Amino acid sequence: MSSAAAVVGIIIVVVILLVFMVSCVALISIWAKQMETMVGKDAPESKRTLTPTQKFILAASSPTIGNNYKCVIDIWETRDSEEEVSQVKKLFEWGWGEFTYENAKNMAEDCLNRGYNVKYMEYCSTEAPLQELTSKYTDFEIQLLKEMKQKYPKQGMLAWDLVRALSVVGGAYMGGIMGYEEAVKIAFRACKLLQENFSSWDDMVGSYTLGYQFWRGERKTDRLEYYKKLKKTWIYKIPWNTILKESELGIS
Repeated sequence: MSSAAAVVGIIIVVVILLVFMVSCVALISIWAKQMETMVGKDAPESKRTLTPTQKFILAASSPTIGNNYKCVIDIWETRDSEEEVSQVKKLFEWGWGEFTYENAKNMAEDCLNRGYNVKYMEYCSTEAPLQELTSKYTDFEIQLLKEMKQKYPKQGMLAWDLVRALSVVGGAYMGGIMGYEEAVKIAFRACKLLQENFSSWDDMVGSYTLGYQFWRGERKTDRLEYYKKLKKTWIYKIPWNTILKESELGIS
């Protein structure tokens, strides 16, 4: 083979390699965009314009959704069909029991004033020996309570209770057993307490996750992972230090 032919052969090989590399880059780019779109599908834009305070309430409510829904439900929009209302009712009964106004009201107030965090407060206030503690808590619960005391000495799993209060009133409103004004005012109280006790969305979700694991009795991270996915969407673009205003609740 002549030197000229060899050079031509090398040029052809280089061109083929370049074409292959460009094709790979293009395919990776398309794949990345598809993945970004898939994440975005889990958080469709709201059907109506929300105020900053309403957006904050929605973001604070979102960790409770977990993987129970195929998309983030805007809890401050009326459900559009009987099927959707039926889904809300089933999820409410699974998590909270009887689907009635009285039960929803009581559960929300309990989350705001006592909730699971009362166990953490009891644990911190006691000077009982380990033997006595093991009679009240499981080894796993003691492990989590110790972790809470290290990471959230003042708050414990308070975020778990406050976010659950949002879940209760959101479900009660969507299901038609609680009016919007009452539900959103309770949500407003919960969000104000969240801001007073935590410094960021990540800080809130950290406390929430420990409470979730305490409730489940195992180291489940599904809701934490879902939160991480939601952070890539519009849901958590609302700043943590947003000034919450009653005038933005959409009530007269």
